Amino acid sequence: MVETQVRKLRLEKGLSQEQLAEKAKVSVRTIQRLESGQDVSIETLNLVAGALSVEVKDLFTDQKTKKEEEKISHSNNQLQYQLEKRREEYQTIIKFYKSVYILIMFSSVMLVTNNIWTGINIDGMFAAFWIFGWMVMNPLQKLIVMTIVDPKLDEKYPLTMNRLDKDQE
Repeated sequence: MVETQVRKLRLEKGLSQEQLAEKAKVSVRTIQRLESGQDVSIETLNLVAGALSVEVKDLFTDQKTKKEEEKISHSNNQLQYQLEKRREEYQTIIKFYKSVYILIMFSSVMLVTNNIWTGINIDGMFAAFWIFGWMVMNPLQKLIVMTIVDPKLDEKYPLTMNRLDKDQE
């Protein structure tokens, strides 16, 4: 029965029903239904499992019914599909960001080197631009990912939102 495992896992993590509901982005009533053994959607199982940092199969006891096995299998398939799509989209965004960074850096260097004064070391200036650009653009990338990209991808792929490995290949 699902009830004993979800409650047990929640208590092991030191979470109240309200805290688990907030972390899983479901209602408290949904957590109560799940803990009382009522049937819930596959998406809900994935969200709760993610919030508890466990696999969906860990929400069930060792003696699973055929229906539970099918639900676990379907749930895992949905999660893997969303993780794959999310990671592809994330990698595309990062590649685009890096391309824009390189374009900006080359453009900046070209603008400066076209208007240089005699006696300035072009190689040193080129290196300084790249280092300065990296120091600015790398933290900017992390900020953009945390504030814009991740929330949008969490909304688009809700089963992945609590996964620590959601943006990794």
